[in-house]
Amino acid sequence: MRNARLSRILPSVVASLAILLSLGCAALAPDAPRPNLAWPTSGGQQFWTDVFWSADWRIQENAFTGHCRLLDPRSIRRAWGSRAACRAAHRALCGQGVDEPDEHLVILLHGLGRTRDSLADIDRALTQAGFATARLSYASTRAGVAAHADRLTNLLDALTGVERVSFVTHSLGALVVRESLARRAAWGDRLALGRLVMIAPPSRGSAMARALLQVPGTAVLLGPSARDCARAAFPPPPLPFATIAAVRGDGRGWNPILVGDDDGIVAEHETHLRGEDDWMAVRGVHTFVMQDPDTVGATLRFLEHGAFGPERGP
Repeated sequence: MRNARLSRILPSVVASLAILLSLGCAALAPDAPRPNLAWPTSGGQQFWTDVFWSADWRIQENAFTGHCRLLDPRSIRRAWGSRAACRAAHRALCGQGVDEPDEHLVILLHGLGRTRDSLADIDRALTQAGFATARLSYASTRAGVAAHADRLTNLLDALTGVERVSFVTHSLGALVVRESLARRAAWGDRLALGRLVMIAPPSRGSAMARALLQVPGTAVLLGPSARDCARAAFPPPPLPFATIAAVRGDGRGWNPILVGDDDGIVAEHETHLRGEDDWMAVRGVHTFVMQDPDTVGATLRFLEHGAFGPERGP
C-alpha cells in the first residue's frame, strides 16, 4: 500500500524539484555556473558542437538550445550554462597547470551525419606515433559549412600551448576546414600551418548530394551542409594537402548514379582538388574508409613526411 502511494506521488515530487531547480537557475546571473551532476555523456553526437578545446577538455554548444556544457577527457559533464560559465568552470577545475600539447596539434573533423567516434582509429594511430590530437564533434546536420567554420575558427582562436596545427578530415569535414582556412582569422597570425589529409572529400561538389536534394525531406534531414556538399565552392587550402579516395576498384564504382569509380557517395574524380600534393585510392566505401588500415597508415605518413609513400592503394 505504501509503495503504491509512493509510486503515485514520486513523479509529482520529481517534477516539482525540476521546476524549482529551473527557477533557481534562471535567477542566477547569465554567466554563473549552474548546479551540475557529473553526468556521463556520449561526447556529442549530432546536437553538440565543440567550441573550445584544451587537453581533451571540451566546451560544447547545443544546436537547438544554444546552451553550453563542459566535458572532461572522459566525456563526463562537469559544468553547464553559458559559454563564459563553462570557461570559468574549466579554469576553476584545471587552473593554470593544464598539460596542453607543445608545438604541433592535429585537428580531426568528421563528416556529414557522423561523429567523432568515426575517426577513433586514426586518432589512436596518431597518438601512438607521438602526435597531440583534438578529435572534435560538431552538429553536422544542423547548420551549413559557414556556421561550422565559425565555430572551428573560434576554437582555433582560443587554443593555447600550440604553435602549429594540422588537420585530418572525412567528407564534409574537409569543406569546413577549407572555409575556415580561407578566413583571415586571428589564429592564422599566431599558429603555423602543418599539413592536411582529406579522406573521401567532395572537393569538386557531389553529384550524389545534388540527386538526394531532389528527394522531398532530404534537405531537412541532412541540413544546410548538404547543399554545400553539392557545390563545394570553397578555396583550395593554403597548406600542403593530400587526398585519400575510396573506390570499388573496377572503374564502375558502387553507385550506378555516379560516373566512373566511386565510394557509394562521392565519385573518384570529385575528390581531386587543384594543388594537391598527393592522392591515393583505397578499396572501400564512403562510410568506413577512414577506418581502413591503408587509410590510417597513409594519413600518418603524410603528416610525418608530406607524402603517402610506396603503399598507394588497390
